[in-house]
Amino acid sequence: MGLCIIGANDIFRYVRQRDAILVDLRSGEAYRDFHIRGAVSVPAEQLPRFMKLTDKNRVHIFYCQHGSQSIQAGKIYARRGYNICSVAGGIDSYRKRH
Repeated sequence: MGLCIIGANDIFRYVRQRDAILVDLRSGEAYRDFHIRGAVSVPAEQLPRFMKLTDKNRVHIFYCQHGSQSIQAGKIYARRGYNICSVAGGIDSYRKRH
């Protein structure tokens, strides 16, 4: 358990190999405008409720716009026993590579 930081190029490998849940922490509007394929929209203010309902044993990949919010949220949930990865540079980094 813990927090790892992954690059935008590693997202789909983690999803496939580790059956990870990809979580977009941005607003619903930002998600509707553009998101990473397969991501669920969980705006940051809804994250506590979502995490109570999700499988604690699965890897969760958090991303936000630039990466800082997902790292902060990742630290919180890693301390609570979840296995969390954060996308370095957020969706901005993903857009540059895809």
